[in-house]
Amino acid sequence: MIENHIYSGKLASVLNSVFHGVLLTNHEGIIVDYNKSSLQLLKQTTNLRDKELSDLLPVACKFKFERYFEKCQNFETRKYKQFEYNCFSDTGELRVLELDCNQNFISEEDSEKYTICVIRDITERKNVEEELDLQKHDKIESIDRLEGKQELNDMKSRFITTASHEFRTPLAGILSSIDLIERYLKVDEDLWSQFVHKSKVESHILKIKTSIKTLTGTLNQFLSLGQLEEGRIDYNEEEFDLKETLQNFIDEFVPLLKKDQVINFEFKTNQSRVHLDKNILRHVMNNLLSNAIKYTPAGKNVEVLSFVNDREIQISVRDEGMGIPPEDQNNLFRRFFRAKNATNLQGTGLGLNIVRKYVTLMNGNISFESKEGVGTVFTVKILKK
Repeated sequence: MIENHIYSGKLASVLNSVFHGVLLTNHEGIIVDYNKSSLQLLKQTTNLRDKELSDLLPVACKFKFERYFEKCQNFETRKYKQFEYNCFSDTGELRVLELDCNQNFISEEDSEKYTICVIRDITERKNVEEELDLQKHDKIESIDRLEGKQELNDMKSRFITTASHEFRTPLAGILSSIDLIERYLKVDEDLWSQFVHKSKVESHILKIKTSIKTLTGTLNQFLSLGQLEEGRIDYNEEEFDLKETLQNFIDEFVPLLKKDQVINFEFKTNQSRVHLDKNILRHVMNNLLSNAIKYTPAGKNVEVLSFVNDREIQISVRDEGMGIPPEDQNNLFRRFFRAKNATNLQGTGLGLNIVRKYVTLMNGNISFESKEGVGTVFTVKILKK
């Protein structure tokens, strides 16, 4: 094959070793010569010379190929896209073949027009392209889902921030009214002391105040979360004495201690001057101390340990509470997550998530160690600049 006078023997040998099919046709599509791979790709076993190429293709694509071949004969026009068609292999496997009939020339020997047709099996390439298209489609869908999720999260954050602001005003009004009612009742101390339901009224006033304080704290958490996620928290660094500041924070929590609870505070280094945002540090300590007190039973202690060196600032808060179950520890800093053994205690599951964000603002990280039934220690490490 390819022994025609147009080709030399060496060229014929090369073409017969090529994996792709190579056919030489005249301008009418009649095969003049071919290489060995053409037989296999066209599923032919006999001589292809003098046969019309379109007759060797599946009947369903014969007419389309003839039109394609005719267009390719116009030497003046641009090249046309390769012609693709499906066929089945001898084993019944669907294959995709590609015919490129764009290479035309005029023979110097007989001045006839010829076309070189190249046949390629592009099945694997098509499979890869389909897989890439599928991945691209999945990626676009994933991006759309992420954008939709982000938009939903943004809407939630805006709603939480707006609602929190709106709720704080009436709550402040309720608390103010309760204070006034309490004052009015005590205008006449003698009459008030003789009031039959005095203890019940005082109990209900205390419950209202406690509920308002709890709800206000929850709203403050929502506001902090919204501000953090929107990047609206300013970091205002100042120099202060860490030992003295921590002691002041701890003193504020003494009235909230349960019966026989004690907060033990130890500052291990003489160096105590730091440059931090004191307000953000207050948020962090308020959350860690309130959690430690809440989860530690009466008669058990809370410990605060801190030190400052040339590299870092470290603060640890240890409790003797219920501890965190091992299966819950990986999710502890997630929003709204609460350990299974804490569901009967009041809380939103936002505190530690907010604390971690605040600690990150201070160029630090927070970690913990916990053993169920023994207690938990949270450690904040802040790198010094």
